[in-house]
Amino acid sequence: MAAEHAFVCEGKWNGTLMEGEGRLHAGAVEQQISVPAELGGKGRGTNPEELLVAAANSCYLMTLAAILQLEGVAYEELRNSSRGIFASTPTGPVLTAIEHQPVVYLTAAGRALFGGAVQGCFLQAERGCMVSKALADNVTVSAQGRVDVMLAQA
Repeated sequence: MAAEHAFVCEGKWNGTLMEGEGRLHAGAVEQQISVPAELGGKGRGTNPEELLVAAANSCYLMTLAAILQLEGVAYEELRNSSRGIFASTPTGPVLTAIEHQPVVYLTAAGRALFGGAVQGCFLQAERGCMVSKALADNVTVSAQGRVDVMLAQA
């Protein structure tokens, strides 16, 4: 049987939904929370929408790093920009899609060796990320990645 790990998040909220705010604490994260200003809230700190996209982004990056390592691809740096698409419904916002735009920076020699292999790793990371798996039946998750050469710092 696989080992289980529990992660705990504690939160508090004061006030009404739109005028209130709160705090959450989870491991190293201590953050103020409120409804986003663009949805009529205070817009202080972060919000569930940003946290969900941040979780998907970091999960994708770390899963991609693991897959590249397993494939023997030596990279200089990984970057990822993620965009969460939310629809407004009578019961609140609903996440409908997450779009990742990862970039794998290789040396010039590495690009010649591994450039083609990296493309397949983008899809593997999309399918392997635990956040993507958790959202799989309700949210479209996609990745459009690219490989770039890391230029030497002057």
